[in-house]
Amino acid sequence: MNRPHSIKISMRRVAEATVLDLEGEIDVSTATIFRSKLFETLTQTSRLALNMSGVRYVDSAGIATLVEIQMKAQQLEKSLALFGLSTRVHDVLKLTRLLRYFQIFDNEEQVIAEHNPSHG
Repeated sequence: MNRPHSIKISMRRVAEATVLDLEGEIDVSTATIFRSKLFETLTQTSRLALNMSGVRYVDSAGIATLVEIQMKAQQLEKSLALFGLSTRVHDVLKLTRLLRYFQIFDNEEQVIAEHNPSHG
């Protein structure tokens, strides 16, 4: 049986950042939900960190959504960071030449240390 793609998004506060833990696929079938949650959260925080460790797949719609949220963050003078990228997601960003466009960290501790230089 072919299961529909889904994205699970959990939100939590860590220090000054809002962390969204993502699980599933970011693709054409989930991009609208993903986009609205990102935009809603971005307006409520100065620092948004996306935990991508549970993301199994990203397609062009998912990449477009990430680019769009990065542009919005810059417009609003807010910070967006990605961490925990799987090899597959990292490779997609590399192929699309977007690795340098995003702040990418290995883990949550690095994101928090980056945002709180006095605590690390």
